[in-house]
Amino acid sequence: MKHKTCFILINLLVFVIFAGCVSCNNETKKTNDMTIKWQELTTEGISGDLKKGVSATYAASVNDKLIVAGGANFPGKLGFEGGKKAYYDVILALDTIENNTWQIVGKLPNPSAYGVSVQTDDAAYWIGGETYSGPTSNVYKVSLTNLDSIQLDSIVSLPVTMDNFAGCAFNNLIFVGGGNINGKPGNQIYSLDTKKSKEWIELKPFPGLPRVQPVMVAIESDGKQFVYLFGGFFGGNESNKPEMATEVYRYSVAANSWEKVADQLDEKTQKPFSLGGATAMPLNNQYILCLGGVNYNVFLDAITSQYNINFNKALSQDEKKLQNYNFSKDYMTQPVEFYNFNKECRVFDTTNNTWKIIDNTSNAARAGATLVFNKNKFYAVQGELKPGVRTKISMKGTVEFKWNQNKNNEK
Repeated sequence: MKHKTCFILINLLVFVIFAGCVSCNNETKKTNDMTIKWQELTTEGISGDLKKGVSATYAASVNDKLIVAGGANFPGKLGFEGGKKAYYDVILALDTIENNTWQIVGKLPNPSAYGVSVQTDDAAYWIGGETYSGPTSNVYKVSLTNLDSIQLDSIVSLPVTMDNFAGCAFNNLIFVGGGNINGKPGNQIYSLDTKKSKEWIELKPFPGLPRVQPVMVAIESDGKQFVYLFGGFFGGNESNKPEMATEVYRYSVAANSWEKVADQLDEKTQKPFSLGGATAMPLNNQYILCLGGVNYNVFLDAITSQYNINFNKALSQDEKKLQNYNFSKDYMTQPVEFYNFNKECRVFDTTNNTWKIIDNTSNAARAGATLVFNKNKFYAVQGELKPGVRTKISMKGTVEFKWNQNKNNEK
């Protein structure tokens, strides 16, 4: 998992994310309430080192086309072996109706990854991220020209650099927060009204420790707007040990205030689960579907092991370097099954603050994917199968409600 804290060397995922060994095509899992129908998208047209798959892309849905840009991977050796992470500037588009082949439709200004993609009422935006030269504050409005090429219009920049953060939107109001802010894990939240504002506004920070790779979702209830915050992790510092964030917070837009509404606890075992590196989307302005992310115990053990090495004052720098190498050599080379990325597709009900699993599938077991959604349909773009290893496969999902087939359910 990529972030800026110097003692964490593991490269697991991005912002917005979910991955797995995609073994099920057109798979439908039935539950008492909802079903998810999965479809594997074509990989035709993906070429070069992009065929190895990427994580932390930018993405958007424009005029029935899925647009995917940037991303990062290790095309050669893994990082601990001396391999270099590659960032990409290619922008690809897939006609989601025909699903035939990906086509190159443009390039980013710079090879980039680890930003946030949000869609407002009338546009898509790609925000922040990381380049070869470091984190960025750039913000682009994304549109498709009459010639089916991508147009990127630069709008007001973030007041800080941000990467591995989260974002969401109400109508034309964008929210971003958490992640690495000016190179350090932070709690800050910012908003921008794309129709009225000429600058980003800093809001009240969320409570608790900073969260890298959290998830944010916008829900409007009885005319009131709320932003829900899930997941993420904190890599530790001199005062605090590593933690996986499992408290669910809700931000009131009107009151500019936060409150804890739940914990991330499995409905059956009552044990905590991780949504670090996961993705999420609203459903019917009541439910929040959470997909993928790293395993709570496996990832916490990993970042704690590295924390214990790097904050051990008895070790010399050379000893720390050797122990980190030995740790990474063992940790980074396990089979996919060892990391146990989340297969559970969990739904959070905002009316009673409860959790329910509606699916359990390797289609969802990704970290570092990017989620694009509209009503009950979504696209999960690529992502990681395990630390350092990506997939070029993207998935389409359709959420269907058994009790409500004809209401608020796009077919």
